[in-house]
Amino acid sequence: MADEQNGWLDRETAERLLNGEPSAAADPVVREQAERLAAALGALADPPPPPGRELPGEAAALAAFRTAR
Repeated sequence: MADEQNGWLDRETAERLLNGEPSAAADPVVREQAERLAAALGALADPPPPPGRELPGEAAALAAFRTAR
């Protein structure tokens, strides 16, 4: 629920989930909630580009960097 308090989701746990790491929670209920959140985040993430291909916006970022130098 949107109004549910997620005290288990502290900064360290959020960083772990955003980095694709498993939750370190010992409580099975908390671990299940973290796994559900990780699955939702994974479903929203863009797939990685094929090897050898540039990332979206990479050319523009390099051009801006070179201009600034």
